[in-house]
Amino acid sequence: MRHASSPFLLLVVCSFLLAAKIMIAQVAISTGLKPFQLAILGNVGAAMVLLIFARATGQAILWERQHLTLYLVLGIISFAVPTVVTYMVVDPVGPAYVSSLYALSPVLTMTLAAIFGLEGLTARRTFGITLGFVGMVALIQQKIAGINFSAVFWVLLGLTVPLAAASGNIIRTAFWPSGASPLSFATATLLISSVLLALVGPLIESPATWSINGEGQVFWLVVLIGVSALSYLLNYTFQKIAGPVMFSQIGYWGTGFGVILAAMLFGDVLRVTSLIGVVAIIAGGLLANRTATKDTNSIKVPSR
Repeated sequence: MRHASSPFLLLVVCSFLLAAKIMIAQVAISTGLKPFQLAILGNVGAAMVLLIFARATGQAILWERQHLTLYLVLGIISFAVPTVVTYMVVDPVGPAYVSSLYALSPVLTMTLAAIFGLEGLTARRTFGITLGFVGMVALIQQKIAGINFSAVFWVLLGLTVPLAAASGNIIRTAFWPSGASPLSFATATLLISSVLLALVGPLIESPATWSINGEGQVFWLVVLIGVSALSYLLNYTFQKIAGPVMFSQIGYWGTGFGVILAAMLFGDVLRVTSLIGVVAIIAGGLLANRTATKDTNSIKVPSR
């Protein structure tokens, strides 16, 4: 029973943490912290927390050349590309487009997993993912109406974001280092990704505008670091247990939790379509999880 329920439980917890991170980041930015400053410090801090935890629990981090290559590829695909492209397309196309892009990640992940033979493309799972996609569209329908689709180049460029996210999901499963625990893999990947963000960040956002002296800035930064560290650890644990397709649904569920938290914390209006979207996402997750639970032990992960 424990094995049957843990993937779905992790989906709920990881999705809630994703939404919580977004809410915390919004509050932190309102105190005067800059977006890239927050991303860099938050990721570096989370990486340090995980590194200390890994050392304390005796979980070795693999640093051979092939592992460094894997961490670098994941850092570029999962962190650098989505972050930079997001900042590039948000002005010409609008923030609504950026928030809608992640709706494509589960669909693309499911397709790539089937193409590369990592997970089967069953009717139940396909319907569950599709139902979740419909729920996601219902949640963000008002934002979709405000997208400027006339900027064709930037719209097409934006599609690299869900493609990169889906590719990262596949790569983590297909090339999971042999003998690496979720904690050690998460720590190593986050460390390399933090270095990449630190190199790219100043090219987009001038460090001269950064400061940490406003009221509440240190507190919210520490909170974000703690939540991020827990989120990354559980995310890698979730993916190892459930595989890339189930893991990719965090995008759907995180959006659902985000809508609910925004209504509770910031007074956003919960519309009927939003509630329908949340119900559709939950139903889709339950359907996809049934298949995922049965197939968990058959997920193919090559030895590395």
